[in-house]
Amino acid sequence: MASTIRREDVAALIRHINSNLIVRQLQSVLKNTGQPTSGLKIFLQRRLATYIEAIAAKNDTQAFEKVQMLVNSGESAHGHLHGVSHTLEDGSTPSQPVTTTTSSPSSPNPTLRLHFKESPFYTILSPFCEVVQCPAMISHRHTVKTVVTLSAAQVQQLNSDESYRCMVYCATLDPLTSFTRETDVAFPHQVEIRVNDIAVPGLNLRGLKNKPGSTRPADITDSLIRKANYRNEVGLLYALTEKQLKEFGFLVNLVKVHTVESLVQRLRVGDSIAKDTVISDLVKKNEDTDLEATSATMSLKCPLSTLRIELPVRSKYCTHSDCFDATSFLQLQQQAPTWTCPTCMKSVSFKQLVVDRYFYDILNSTPKSVESVTIDAEGKWSVAVEASSSPMPESSDDEYGGKITVDVRDNQYPKAASSEILHPVTPTTTSGRESSISSARVGNTSHKRPISHIIDLTLSDDDEPSRPTKRVNIISTPSSMNGFHDGDRLTPNGFERSPVGTPGPHCWPRR
Repeated sequence: MASTIRREDVAALIRHINSNLIVRQLQSVLKNTGQPTSGLKIFLQRRLATYIEAIAAKNDTQAFEKVQMLVNSGESAHGHLHGVSHTLEDGSTPSQPVTTTTSSPSSPNPTLRLHFKESPFYTILSPFCEVVQCPAMISHRHTVKTVVTLSAAQVQQLNSDESYRCMVYCATLDPLTSFTRETDVAFPHQVEIRVNDIAVPGLNLRGLKNKPGSTRPADITDSLIRKANYRNEVGLLYALTEKQLKEFGFLVNLVKVHTVESLVQRLRVGDSIAKDTVISDLVKKNEDTDLEATSATMSLKCPLSTLRIELPVRSKYCTHSDCFDATSFLQLQQQAPTWTCPTCMKSVSFKQLVVDRYFYDILNSTPKSVESVTIDAEGKWSVAVEASSSPMPESSDDEYGGKITVDVRDNQYPKAASSEILHPVTPTTTSGRESSISSARVGNTSHKRPISHIIDLTLSDDDEPSRPTKRVNIISTPSSMNGFHDGDRLTPNGFERSPVGTPGPHCWPRR
C-alpha cells in the first residue's frame, strides 16, 4: 500500500522554498518538473507551490519526492551564493552589500519584559510568546522568528468576535526597558512582517516622522492559519539598524480592540465639566484688573474637521474654553496617535478628556446652521452676527427718495445725500439733454457739485430714456459744387483748378 503525502510535509516544503530558494534555484526546479520558468520571484514561488499542491492532491509520492530532491540539490549547488547583495523589500538599495541570513524560530528571552504605553483602542489580554530579541544589523538583512499556536478556545474567540485580534508589538531595547511602564511601539526603519513565510500586506510600521509613539501595533490576524494547535511562524525581516544604534524586541499579543464609537459613548456618559463651573471660570478670568472685560466670539466648529462639533470635549487640565469634537479627535488618534490638544498643543490622554456641559448646552440650544456665538464678560452667550454678502438694507432717508451720489472726481464711496438732496421735480417739455439738466435742483448751493459729476444710481434700466437713433450722415453734392473735379481744391477764394496732371485731395466742405 502506497504511503500518503501528509499535509504538514507539503506546508513545510512550501515554506522552505519561499524562505530559502533564490530565483535561479526556483527556475531550476521548475525546469526539471516541466513548468514555465519566466516571471518574477513571487510568481515562480506561486507556480511551484501550485504544482506541489497538485501532486499532493493526486497523492503522487514519486513526483513529490522528486521535488524534494531537486530542492535539496539546488540548495547545495548554490550554497556559494550566500552573502550576495539584495534589494530590500521596500525597494531601497543599501549602500553596502546586504547579506541575507535566515533563522529558525529564535530563542525567546524569558527575563525580558515589555510594558507598552496604554492605548484606549487596544487592551492586551495575553501574550502568545515571550519577547524575541532582534540584534542590531550593520550590513545584513536578518530574520527573527517566533511560533504562535492557538488553542481551541482562542480559535473560537477569533472566529466569532472581530474585536479580538492577534497583533505584533515591537519596541527598542535598552538596559531600562524592563523597568519602563510607558514603552512606545516602534519597529526598525526597514522591516517586513511575514507569517508562514508570506509577507503581511497593508501594514504601516513607520508612524509619523519625528513623532515617537505614533506607530500602531501590526494586526496579523487575517494572515494566521486559525486552527487549533497549528504552529504559525511569525517572522520579522529587518536590516540596517546601525543608524538607530538600537536593538529591538517583539512579541505577539492577543488584543481586544475598541472602536471609536464605543469610546465616544464612554466619554458621553463619563466625567464632565459642569456648566456653572465653566461660567465661574470665565467670570474669574474677566475680573483681572489689568484687562478690560469685553465680549468674545467662540467657534462651534471643530479645529480638526472644521465641521460643527457633535460632542465637545477637552482635557480637564486645559485652561482654555475652546473644545473639539470627540469623534474627529479619536479617529485621528486611531490613525496616528500623537495625543496632543489641537488648541494649546499640550499632551493629553484619553482619561483626561471630559465633556464641556456649557459648550454642550450651547450646541443643543442653537440651530445646526449657527457656527459661532458671542460670550460676554458674565458668561452669557448670544448668536454671533456674521458677515454676509447680502445687499445692505435701505437707509433711513427714504422720504427723500433714497438718492445716492457718487463723486467720480474724488473717487469716493457712495454716500446718502444728506446736505445735498436731489428733489424729484415734474418733467418739463424741454427735450434733449437740457431737460435732464434742468430736472435736478440742488438745495445747498455752497457745496454745489458740477451736474456732470452727479450720477443717479436709483434709476433702473426701464426708467432711463432711450437714446435717439444715431443719425446717418448722407453726403450730397451741393449745387455749388457742380463741375468739381478730382484735381480741384478749396481755397478761401473758392475752388481753384489744379494744374493738369496734378492730383488734389478730396476736400469736402464740413456740414
